[in-house]
Amino acid sequence: MSTLALQKAGLSKAQVIAATTLGTALEYYDFTIYSFFAIQIGQLFFPAASPVNQFLLSIGVFGVGFVVRPLGGIVIGGYADRVGRKKAMVLTIMLMAVSCALIATAPTYAVAGLAAPFIVLGARLLQGFAAGGEFGPGTTLLIEHASDTTRAFFASWNFAAIALGIALGAVVATLVNAALPKDALLAWGWRIPFLLGIVAAPVGMLIRQRLEETLGDHTAPHACATCDAAPSSNTGRYAALKAALTTHLKLTVLGTFAELGGSVSVYITAFFLPNYAVRTLHLPQTAAVVSGIVSSLVLFAAAPLAGKLADRYSRKRVLVVSRVILLVTVYPAFAWLSAEPSTLRLCAVSAFLAVFVAGHIVPVLVMIPELFPKPVRATGIALTYVVSASFFGGFSPFIASWLVALTGNVLAPAWYVAAACAVSLVPVIWLRDRTGETLA
Repeated sequence: MSTLALQKAGLSKAQVIAATTLGTALEYYDFTIYSFFAIQIGQLFFPAASPVNQFLLSIGVFGVGFVVRPLGGIVIGGYADRVGRKKAMVLTIMLMAVSCALIATAPTYAVAGLAAPFIVLGARLLQGFAAGGEFGPGTTLLIEHASDTTRAFFASWNFAAIALGIALGAVVATLVNAALPKDALLAWGWRIPFLLGIVAAPVGMLIRQRLEETLGDHTAPHACATCDAAPSSNTGRYAALKAALTTHLKLTVLGTFAELGGSVSVYITAFFLPNYAVRTLHLPQTAAVVSGIVSSLVLFAAAPLAGKLADRYSRKRVLVVSRVILLVTVYPAFAWLSAEPSTLRLCAVSAFLAVFVAGHIVPVLVMIPELFPKPVRATGIALTYVVSASFFGGFSPFIASWLVALTGNVLAPAWYVAAACAVSLVPVIWLRDRTGETLA
């Protein structure tokens, strides 16, 4: 959408970005806050288990959110391609608010028996479904609101919002843990962050209602921007999904593997590295929390910069340079941290890696939707990003931990990140770079 169109809609560029990404930040705050209170939730909802099993069961319930994310991406992405991006984004924030309310008000095992853990499980499934459905419509709407020379910058804010939501969750969790004694935290304090998520959701919904819909006439035939496939009509509830898996299958597969390196690197650096520092390098828990906040804030700041560079110097150039730098520096960074572990070194490594993680995630996240035609765009980005993030990224901490145990080498996770970056460089060769081009 042009600047003139934005002015007619009564929204500035900054307001469009804020309206789109505020909800994303709130949703990922809601989605991740659970992990910070897994111990308390385990004690209250799985009391019959041992302390270790309580934690494992609680983390298992957290993990189911990742399992349903691809389903949310497919269903809500298709909804966005069928009825509109704005309606899909309002729906996701409503679903996240409901799931947050379920957890915040859930009766404990002592009150409701076996129904208690099932309520939490249902809420986590709903959260995962909503989080999976958020990214496709949000990124698509930002791209379609941007001009030909600002698409990467606009799209970068959706990834920045994810980082901001994670950082916000870590900060709130830290403040609640510091302000309340353990008894109060276990009795009621753990519910406070979830209640905050409920209160913030209506604000995001109201802001998103002001957005201008960008889908337009979505009944026209459409063809792939990177292949020779014939145009296909976009009619029916599952037409966008069918098109992504048939007419645009090559692009869907290439996009998923092109995003593999980003998914693995962000989960290793933002989620695995802090816990690795505590378990393997024996740093204090506070070091993990602080480094997690630092990493998320650097990702938040670096993402828009990567978008600006991708608009100016092309998607592929920024993507390849950042991915290669990360590939060759991740092992020395891990080795430097392991040589003399400290909170300062952990934060320095987290911040350094986060810069290049953003540098190679943002360009590919805008390249993929630029290549899909408008009637399939939200579904296409949902399939490639959510599937990559859920399966390649979501299992990365487990794989990295398994590699350390298997090899006895504490630097094995670095080799894993480097390998993922190398593999994901290959499909980029076949992806067309549409920097500065006008989208249909």
